[in-house]
Amino acid sequence: MVAEETLLTVGEVNQRLPLVKSIVKDIVGLHADISFRKQRLHSLRERHPAPKSADSVYEQEVQQMEDELSQDEARLEAFSDELLQIGGTLTDARVGRVDFPGDLSGERVYFCWQDGESEVLFWHAGVCDGASRVSLFQETGSGDFSADSGLGCDSDPGL
Repeated sequence: MVAEETLLTVGEVNQRLPLVKSIVKDIVGLHADISFRKQRLHSLRERHPAPKSADSVYEQEVQQMEDELSQDEARLEAFSDELLQIGGTLTDARVGRVDFPGDLSGERVYFCWQDGESEVLFWHAGVCDGASRVSLFQETGSGDFSADSGLGCDSDPGL
């Protein structure tokens, strides 16, 4: 049986951001490192195809690089799982984008936070490609909106 997803308010997401920021910092750094090493390994494989003998020192070194990449990819997955445990879903490891399920004016949405943002300032419906993020300021029509207002399941966004 699948557990029901908890819908969060903007305030609840913002309370979780200190931990989210720490996890995402690790994710973004590790993702960049993995991407660089994958490109380097691919380039090595193109320039120097695997020798006929898997016993060669070169092949052993490449195999070690691949093993280390696999371990780091598992670490990346573990970081993503940590985010799931606190209610967030990693949607883009490169930029550190995380979605949190919520309710906005009775509509099921995702509050969308990205590395470098001080608080949750965006939301979207459906899959987020970065361009689909809508400002919470735009939704409320209020210039004095504070994400700490608790906007979400229990609040009226028109206030």
